[in-house]
Amino acid sequence: MTSLALSTYDGPATRRAAQRFVDLYRNVFTEPPWHEDETRVEEFRTRLTDDTHRPGFRAVVAHLDGCWIGFTTAWPTQPPFPTNRAYGTVRDRLGPDRVDELLVGALEIDEVAVSPAAQGRGVGGRLLDATLATAPDCRAWLLTWTTSPQAIGFYTRQGWRAAQPVPDSADEVVVFLSPEHPGSMGAPAQDARINSSDWIKS
Repeated sequence: MTSLALSTYDGPATRRAAQRFVDLYRNVFTEPPWHEDETRVEEFRTRLTDDTHRPGFRAVVAHLDGCWIGFTTAWPTQPPFPTNRAYGTVRDRLGPDRVDELLVGALEIDEVAVSPAAQGRGVGGRLLDATLATAPDCRAWLLTWTTSPQAIGFYTRQGWRAAQPVPDSADEVVVFLSPEHPGSMGAPAQDARINSSDWIKS
């Protein structure tokens, strides 16, 4: 894919291009296996606008011959660790001490999306690598759901490792640490023997 180009957007630039992000999100996540409806798409629009005001927000966009085919959104997780969205589940999964140790101050990758038409071409990996390039001390994290084996397989093959959960924690989420995150050393690999693609939802 020699024509693939990557561009970085800060918060204001992302807000100006919000409709393009929403259109691509719709293209990715209203398709199988996600089947999101228009209400969820509009929730993403609101969430994206809010997220662009976070300190250090950035988006990386992949485009091919002028067409957007994928994007990531990310920002450094600020203290104190949030409790809204799925953050409470993450805290329950790892425990408050591990959350502060592993996630606060690390780059939080919120969305990873690749158009179904571009899947299987390495776009997701290129986007992740570009997003990780500015991670503080190579520390980054993301979460995905155990109901998404495609995402688990993808991140595992990219070298990400699941953070060790506390005993008896709920298992609906997997918290992944970036390959060079100090906390990922010795972390168990997830089973990557899964039929996967690049349409990822974290």
